[in-house]
Amino acid sequence: MPSKEVLQYYGMDHFFGRIWYAIRFLWRFFLDKLIFLTPVKPWRTAMHRWRGIRIGKGVYIGHEVLFDRVFPDLITIGDHSAIGDRTIITAHANIPSDTILKKIYPRNIKKTTIGRGVWIMPGVTICPGVTVGDEAVVATGAVVTKDVPPRTLVAGVPAHVVKDLSPLLAPYNNDFNNPK
Repeated sequence: MPSKEVLQYYGMDHFFGRIWYAIRFLWRFFLDKLIFLTPVKPWRTAMHRWRGIRIGKGVYIGHEVLFDRVFPDLITIGDHSAIGDRTIITAHANIPSDTILKKIYPRNIKKTTIGRGVWIMPGVTICPGVTVGDEAVVATGAVVTKDVPPRTLVAGVPAHVVKDLSPLLAPYNNDFNNPK
Protein backbone atom coordinates (compact mmCIF):
# COMPACT_ATOMS: atom_id res chain seq x y z
CA MET A 1 0.00 0.00 0.00
CA PRO A 2 1.53 3.36 -0.97
CA SER A 3 2.70 5.41 2.02
CA LYS A 4 0.69 8.41 0.82
CA GLU A 5 -2.54 6.43 1.21
CA VAL A 6 -1.54 5.22 4.68
CA LEU A 7 -0.70 8.79 5.75
CA GLN A 8 -4.07 9.99 4.44
CA TYR A 9 -5.80 7.30 6.50
CA TYR A 10 -4.06 8.55 9.66
CA GLY A 11 -4.50 12.23 8.70
CA MET A 12 -0.72 12.79 8.58
CA ASP A 13 -0.16 13.58 4.89
CA HIS A 14 2.52 16.25 5.38
CA PHE A 15 6.33 16.47 5.47
CA PHE A 16 6.80 15.44 9.10
CA GLY A 17 4.16 12.75 8.71
CA ARG A 18 6.19 11.18 5.89
CA ILE A 19 9.31 11.18 8.05
CA TRP A 20 7.37 9.74 11.01
CA TYR A 21 5.86 7.04 8.81
CA ALA A 22 9.21 6.06 7.26
CA ILE A 23 10.84 5.64 10.69
CA ARG A 24 7.84 3.81 12.11
CA PHE A 25 7.53 1.50 9.10
CA LEU A 26 11.24 0.59 9.20
CA TRP A 27 11.04 -0.07 12.96
CA ARG A 28 7.98 -2.30 12.55
CA PHE A 29 9.55 -4.10 9.58
CA PHE A 30 12.73 -4.77 11.57
CA LEU A 31 10.71 -6.09 14.52
CA ASP A 32 8.62 -8.27 12.21
CA LYS A 33 11.75 -9.98 10.85
CA LEU A 34 13.33 -10.29 14.30
CA ILE A 35 10.18 -11.90 15.74
CA PHE A 36 10.50 -14.78 13.24
CA LEU A 37 13.90 -15.61 14.75
CA THR A 38 12.81 -15.28 18.38
CA PRO A 39 12.34 -18.63 20.15
CA VAL A 40 11.21 -17.15 23.47
CA LYS A 41 7.42 -16.65 23.67
CA PRO A 42 7.37 -13.59 26.00
CA TRP A 43 9.87 -11.81 23.76
CA ARG A 44 7.73 -12.47 20.65
CA THR A 45 4.68 -11.12 22.42
CA ALA A 46 6.52 -8.00 23.63
CA MET A 47 7.87 -7.26 20.15
CA HIS A 48 4.39 -7.64 18.61
CA ARG A 49 3.19 -5.09 21.19
CA TRP A 50 6.02 -2.76 20.15
CA ARG A 51 4.78 -3.09 16.57
CA GLY A 52 1.44 -1.68 17.73
CA ILE A 53 -0.75 -4.76 18.13
CA ARG A 54 -3.00 -4.51 21.19
CA ILE A 55 -2.35 -7.72 23.11
CA GLY A 56 -3.99 -8.64 26.43
CA LYS A 57 -2.53 -10.51 29.39
CA GLY A 58 -1.48 -14.14 29.18
CA VAL A 59 -1.64 -14.33 25.38
CA TYR A 60 0.32 -17.03 23.54
CA ILE A 61 1.56 -16.21 20.03
CA GLY A 62 3.07 -19.11 18.11
CA HIS A 63 5.99 -19.11 15.71
CA GLU A 64 5.80 -17.43 12.30
CA VAL A 65 2.49 -15.69 12.98
CA LEU A 66 1.93 -12.89 10.45
CA PHE A 67 0.10 -9.80 11.60
CA ASP A 68 -0.82 -6.97 9.24
CA ARG A 69 2.40 -5.07 8.46
CA VAL A 70 0.78 -1.77 7.49
CA PHE A 71 -1.97 -1.47 10.13
CA PRO A 72 -0.90 -3.60 13.12
CA ASP A 73 -2.50 -1.06 15.46
CA LEU A 74 -5.93 -2.10 14.15
CA ILE A 75 -5.55 -5.61 15.60
CA THR A 76 -6.64 -6.41 19.17
CA ILE A 77 -6.19 -9.72 20.99
CA GLY A 78 -8.04 -10.34 24.27
CA ASP A 79 -6.60 -11.79 27.47
CA HIS A 80 -5.62 -15.47 27.66
CA SER A 81 -5.99 -16.18 23.95
CA ALA A 82 -3.71 -18.48 21.94
CA ILE A 83 -2.65 -17.92 18.34
CA GLY A 84 -1.23 -21.02 16.61
CA ASP A 85 1.86 -21.17 14.41
CA ARG A 86 1.74 -19.72 10.90
CA THR A 87 -1.55 -17.92 11.40
CA ILE A 88 -2.26 -14.76 9.38
CA ILE A 89 -4.30 -11.92 10.91
CA THR A 90 -4.97 -8.90 8.70
CA ALA A 91 -6.57 -5.50 9.09
CA HIS A 92 -6.48 -4.42 5.48
CA ALA A 93 -6.81 -5.76 1.96
CA ASN A 94 -5.56 -3.82 -1.01
CA ILE A 95 -4.63 -4.64 -4.59
CA PRO A 96 -1.14 -3.10 -4.88
CA SER A 97 -0.94 -3.17 -8.68
CA ASP A 98 -2.71 -0.76 -11.01
CA THR A 99 -5.56 -2.90 -12.32
CA ILE A 100 -9.21 -2.48 -13.16
CA LEU A 101 -9.96 -5.00 -10.39
CA LYS A 102 -9.51 -2.12 -7.90
CA LYS A 103 -12.92 -0.85 -9.03
CA ILE A 104 -14.70 -3.99 -7.81
CA TYR A 105 -12.29 -4.75 -4.92
CA PRO A 106 -11.54 -1.36 -3.33
CA ARG A 107 -9.17 -0.92 -0.41
CA ASN A 108 -10.57 -2.43 2.77
CA ILE A 109 -9.23 -1.19 6.13
CA LYS A 110 -11.05 -2.49 9.21
CA LYS A 111 -10.31 -3.33 12.83
CA THR A 112 -9.79 -7.02 13.52
CA THR A 113 -10.57 -8.27 17.02
CA ILE A 114 -9.77 -11.55 18.72
CA GLY A 115 -11.81 -11.97 21.90
CA ARG A 116 -10.82 -13.20 25.33
CA GLY A 117 -9.91 -16.86 25.87
CA VAL A 118 -9.89 -17.66 22.14
CA TRP A 119 -7.95 -20.61 20.69
CA ILE A 120 -6.81 -20.12 17.11
CA MET A 121 -5.17 -23.32 15.87
CA PRO A 122 -2.21 -23.27 13.41
CA GLY A 123 -2.49 -22.16 9.81
CA VAL A 124 -5.61 -20.00 10.17
CA THR A 125 -6.25 -16.88 8.06
CA ILE A 126 -8.38 -14.10 9.59
CA CYS A 127 -9.57 -11.41 7.18
CA PRO A 128 -9.95 -7.66 7.86
CA GLY A 129 -12.88 -6.56 10.01
CA VAL A 130 -13.52 -9.94 11.60
CA THR A 131 -14.36 -10.28 15.29
CA VAL A 132 -13.72 -13.65 16.91
CA GLY A 133 -15.98 -13.90 19.98
CA ASP A 134 -14.82 -14.80 23.49
CA GLU A 135 -13.90 -18.45 24.11
CA ALA A 136 -14.29 -19.40 20.45
CA VAL A 137 -12.13 -22.00 18.72
CA VAL A 138 -10.95 -21.65 15.12
CA ALA A 139 -9.85 -24.99 13.62
CA THR A 140 -6.59 -25.56 11.78
CA GLY A 141 -6.50 -24.13 8.27
CA ALA A 142 -9.77 -22.19 8.52
CA VAL A 143 -10.22 -18.99 6.54
CA VAL A 144 -12.33 -16.63 8.65
CA THR A 145 -14.19 -14.09 6.50
CA LYS A 146 -17.10 -13.30 8.87
CA ASP A 147 -17.52 -12.75 12.61
CA VAL A 148 -17.27 -15.83 14.83
CA PRO A 149 -19.88 -16.04 17.61
CA PRO A 150 -18.61 -16.51 21.18
CA ARG A 151 -18.22 -20.08 22.46
CA THR A 152 -18.38 -21.74 19.06
CA LEU A 153 -16.04 -23.93 17.05
CA VAL A 154 -15.57 -22.85 13.43
CA ALA A 155 -13.81 -24.73 10.64
CA GLY A 156 -13.48 -24.76 6.88
CA VAL A 157 -12.93 -22.47 3.94
CA PRO A 158 -14.73 -20.20 4.42
CA ALA A 159 -15.08 -20.88 8.13
CA HIS A 160 -18.53 -21.80 9.43
CA VAL A 161 -19.87 -22.84 12.83
CA VAL A 162 -19.59 -26.59 13.36
CA LYS A 163 -20.23 -26.78 17.09
CA ASP A 164 -21.76 -24.73 19.92
CA LEU A 165 -19.37 -24.89 22.88
CA SER A 166 -21.72 -23.22 25.38
CA PRO A 167 -23.04 -26.48 26.92
CA LEU A 168 -19.50 -27.81 27.32
CA LEU A 169 -18.23 -24.59 28.89
CA ALA A 170 -21.24 -23.96 31.17
CA PRO A 171 -19.70 -25.77 34.20
CA TYR A 172 -16.67 -23.48 33.90
CA ASN A 173 -18.44 -20.09 33.75
CA ASN A 174 -16.72 -18.88 36.94
CA ASP A 175 -13.31 -19.75 35.45
CA PHE A 176 -13.84 -17.24 32.64
CA ASN A 177 -14.22 -14.42 35.14
CA ASN A 178 -11.23 -15.62 37.17
CA PRO A 179 -8.70 -17.08 34.70
CA LYS A 180 -5.40 -18.43 35.99
